[in-house]
Amino acid sequence: MSKLIYWLKEIQQSDSAVVGGKAANLGDLARGLNVPAGFCLSCAAYSANLQHFGIEDKIREQIKGLSLNNLESVDKVSAGISRLIMETGLLPEIENAVSEALEVLYKGREGIKVAVRSSATAEDLVGASFAGLQETFLNVEGKEQVFEAVRKCWTSLWTPRAIHYRTQKGFPHEQVRMAVIIQEMVPAVVSGVMFTANPVNNSREEIRIEAVRGLGESLVSGQASGDVYIYKKNDVNVDLVSKSISEPDRGQMVNDYDLRELAHTGLKVELFYGDYQDIEWAYYQGKFYFLQTRPITTLCDEALPDIDFDRMNVCQKEVMDWIAERFPDPIYPIDGIIVKVLFLAQFEAMRSYGFKISEMDWTRVERGIFPEFFKPPVIKPGIKRFWKFIRTGKILGSDPAGEWAAEQVYFDDMLRKLRGRDISGLPFELVLDYITEALHHLHYFTVMRYKYFAENKISGTILFRFLRMNFKEKAVSVYEDLLAGSENMTMEINRALKSLVDKVAGWQEVKEVLINAPLDKVWVTLEETRGGDEFLDELRKFLDRYGERETTMGLGGVASPTWQDSPEVVFGIIRGMLCEGHGAGEAVESSRRKRVKEAEELLESCFEKGIWRFSGLKPFIMKTVRHARSFVAFRENSHYDMTRALHVFRILFTELGRRFVRQGILDNPRDIFYLSYFETREIINTIFWGLEDVNVRELAARIQSRKDEQERRMVRWANRKVVYDGKGALKGIPSGHGVASGPVRVIRDPGDFHRIRKGDIIVAPYTNPAWTPLFTTAAGLVVETGGAASHAAIIAREYGIPAVMGVVKATKLVNEGEIITVNGSTGIVYRQESAPG
Repeated sequence: MSKLIYWLKEIQQSDSAVVGGKAANLGDLARGLNVPAGFCLSCAAYSANLQHFGIEDKIREQIKGLSLNNLESVDKVSAGISRLIMETGLLPEIENAVSEALEVLYKGREGIKVAVRSSATAEDLVGASFAGLQETFLNVEGKEQVFEAVRKCWTSLWTPRAIHYRTQKGFPHEQVRMAVIIQEMVPAVVSGVMFTANPVNNSREEIRIEAVRGLGESLVSGQASGDVYIYKKNDVNVDLVSKSISEPDRGQMVNDYDLRELAHTGLKVELFYGDYQDIEWAYYQGKFYFLQTRPITTLCDEALPDIDFDRMNVCQKEVMDWIAERFPDPIYPIDGIIVKVLFLAQFEAMRSYGFKISEMDWTRVERGIFPEFFKPPVIKPGIKRFWKFIRTGKILGSDPAGEWAAEQVYFDDMLRKLRGRDISGLPFELVLDYITEALHHLHYFTVMRYKYFAENKISGTILFRFLRMNFKEKAVSVYEDLLAGSENMTMEINRALKSLVDKVAGWQEVKEVLINAPLDKVWVTLEETRGGDEFLDELRKFLDRYGERETTMGLGGVASPTWQDSPEVVFGIIRGMLCEGHGAGEAVESSRRKRVKEAEELLESCFEKGIWRFSGLKPFIMKTVRHARSFVAFRENSHYDMTRALHVFRILFTELGRRFVRQGILDNPRDIFYLSYFETREIINTIFWGLEDVNVRELAARIQSRKDEQERRMVRWANRKVVYDGKGALKGIPSGHGVASGPVRVIRDPGDFHRIRKGDIIVAPYTNPAWTPLFTTAAGLVVETGGAASHAAIIAREYGIPAVMGVVKATKLVNEGEIITVNGSTGIVYRQESAPG
């Protein structure tokens, strides 16, 4: 017979298949918290007893074909199985094992009472806690009472409620087994439960503690109500928000100091499990004893908070605009560490220029819950800010694009390393070291990037104010046209794409495939097409050089595919360019050069007359123009380099995912995207040190729960509030001057690129630099996310098309093909029925 007795302090999460979920969780708690002494009678005892007395076959026969619609039949089967278990005794081996364990627990003491608790193998899992479905027996005294309580725990596996719940949750009855926990009773003066997320209002920011005098079973079972204490989470601290005393005349059951310590412990347990917990506790002689913990599975989806932009200062609004552009959709858990590093770097850069930034709680971000509930910290300029700006002494003398190119070599080297060698043979810990090192470099380069952003604020402000004094309302267009003359990576990639399209002209059959074949079949079709191999060779060269370009949300993410991962995206762009013909891009480029030349001539004219002629300011102003143009190039180039950096993380994390699959830890390499960076580290450390096994079953349940949650997050985020102008027209942020009308072309992802036609108004949930080839064809742009300073808005202005950003739900509110009018100056999108008279 397999091992029957496990002492709580020796139980690990990987033992859950033999001791059940509740005992596995208690084992975790017992190694760090005050848990009543005890042991667990393993599932082997349950299986052996049922097999020996022939009960297992009878149960299998009774539940075969059982229908939940027939409640009377379920009750009858439940009663029959319970009777079978209770009418048989325990095997001598089981009785002896329990008796010996009780002697060790009693330590020669008389009159010791124990609690006997059920611990099923399908209990206390993420997404299915089975709370209250299995039995607990208190104040059990003597061996015979313990033996009877053990059998009663076994029968609780077959109550009507347990049968219904397992069926609803998809747990096969025959695969669930029961272990039994036997612990010394704590003569509690106060007991209760603690929820590390408030199940009453679904707030993940609150801890709810409920307490009653004596044993807590009356509270858990709903037979009594007690004191209620609500604590607000604040980074690593907790603050009491409210308390409700059930018996004011008798006073508070536990003092505030101890309750605060209890709430702190709840935070630690939540952090350990990476999920919100329902914790039962007892209080005796000034100490808390922890009786069990399980995930809270009853939380409803939390309502998205209303962001009060009116109460935010300029800096906070800029942070929110940055988020809207870079992360238009909820991220995956694996991206949480990337987002945290980006923000820490941004705030460090701001602090270096004197800004004061309040502390933040990063718990949700680290878990990958972002951007739904993110609120920027309070950001205020310090007194020393301007002195720090002046003290740099190199603002206008710096060359952001050049300096970035000189420094940004780490990720180039890393990509070359990863491409040039087979990393599947590297030790786990070395791959993890690569990730840790890359995170440090990402932080360093991001700090540098945001320092350049701050410098550009100064030079850009100087230039714009000069233009405003000379050109009044026309200053905006002159400013934008001047900056449109900067060479950058996005323009280089667009020219490379055009060159690729030009080469198709010599391969008519290739062209037909690119235009007509399903995008996901283009590659394989080209391999069998005359001229296809030559074109694919050219495409491989293109992807080797530019393939790290993101395909999805603003900055992409570790979980987001690149052009290399999804070449059908590139095929879609090429198809759109082929359908439009060669002239569109050339016309846009010609128009851009003309606007740049005219803006430069206007700027020159300022110094040929009036007060500026003899001012001596021309060299200084020209220097601000060069610096501002260098920054535009830097902005584009550094964004591209950041996406290349994320590709490094994607390669490394995907490699870890493949290894986890080979070790039987994950089902699919991409499942690693549903784990946080810290959870991934924990798995690797578990493998490396070999002190315990990874709990594969619990991990699979956690990942499936997060997959389901990710879908719900996407839906909630897409259903945010819509802002109208009061007349039915959609209102957003004015982001590109001018007015344009045209048919709607909804572009939800890169797979739609090929549908763009000249004169269309692109309506999209987000854009990124990879989408810029579309701007050569479109007449206007409407985007659900972003603001006037976002990449799409800047590029739209450089291409001379009107744009409106931040129009929530735009892709759902307008219809494909309908005529709309985009006013980039006012931020209004008019549909035909709301068009201005």
